[in-house]
Amino acid sequence: MAVQVDCGACARFIQALQTEFRKGNDAVPKSFRIGFFLAVSLCSVGVAEAVDHPAFEPVKELFDAMSRQDGKAMHETSTEDFQLLEHGEDWTMQKLVAVVKANGKPNQRKNFFKQIRARQIGDMAWVSYWNKAEIQRATELKILVWLESAVMVQVDGEWKIQMLHSTRVDSNKQPKNIKWEPLEAAK
Repeated sequence: MAVQVDCGACARFIQALQTEFRKGNDAVPKSFRIGFFLAVSLCSVGVAEAVDHPAFEPVKELFDAMSRQDGKAMHETSTEDFQLLEHGEDWTMQKLVAVVKANGKPNQRKNFFKQIRARQIGDMAWVSYWNKAEIQRATELKILVWLESAVMVQVDGEWKIQMLHSTRVDSNKQPKNIKWEPLEAAK
């Protein structure tokens, strides 16, 4: 669910308030003061929130590219100054690509996500989410779970990941009520 704020209305309200002050009306009605506080709070931040925020798309694209071991596609999801905080380590996109490729391509990898929260302020957004991977190699199925957050910025009108923070969670310690949403692989 997105919250849309009409900052044009906020600007008109603030202009009306300034007009009252110019007229010498120091006794601004209480409703005007409350409205001013709300207008400044909403307009100065311009917050938008969504359960499936569009800024989350590059995160999905990154994990799809990781599943395919496509380093070029991985780079395309992020800014040049991308930073990954991976379970206590500071990585670049180059390091992430190198680790993914060094692990070898699994027979099959299925990615699942569950967004927790998303916030957008102008051209920047952050998303917190649960991430799960089911990795099939020969006869072994490995299930990995992470609690993650990502900061995205708009570059030329397109969302890019600037920072990703990832903490591994023992699969037996993950919340049991998560309704995992499978990632549809790119065609």
